[in-house]
Amino acid sequence: MKTNAVTQDNPNDVKDRAKEAVMSTVSSVQDGVQSGLAKTQDALLVGLETTQALVKSQSKRAAKALKKTQKQARKNLKNVQKSVRPGLAQTQDTLLTGLSAAQIALAKNAKRTSKNLKNAQENLRDTRDALQSQLKKRARRRARARAVFRLGMLTGVVLMLLYAPWPGSETRRQLVAFWQGLFPRQD
Repeated sequence: MKTNAVTQDNPNDVKDRAKEAVMSTVSSVQDGVQSGLAKTQDALLVGLETTQALVKSQSKRAAKALKKTQKQARKNLKNVQKSVRPGLAQTQDTLLTGLSAAQIALAKNAKRTSKNLKNAQENLRDTRDALQSQLKKRARRRARARAVFRLGMLTGVVLMLLYAPWPGSETRRQLVAFWQGLFPRQD
């Protein structure tokens, strides 16, 4: 039964099927790489947006605390101007307290911002490591797929040679013609 099926196949049909298999494999590899690239870009954009939001939030808090302190300082300055000598010592104490509070608030906000940036860096590292792991897995899958494809091609050629209904010289001639059709000469 197998011999009849092989005799009906034409070397051009085998060549066409081989080309179709190669094109299908190339297409699936390209689809996988494009999908991985899109996911990588999405993950990096999410990390970047998160970092930007954190920095923006901390900057707003620091600016608000600074405005509050400036407002308090302006109030204190007016009181000093009204009661020049008698209230000078009291105003200086208030200004130093306000300045100290502003420094403390700025120091806290700077620490929070630094901590949030470190967390964002760690998240980016984790994302990078996960993406590299996925790329390595895909590379191993592609290598396995190529090996299986080559083994299938080799098995097909061996079976074709074993069950060929032609004499050896005719088989060699057809193999040479098939090989030249796959890899045309480039002059």
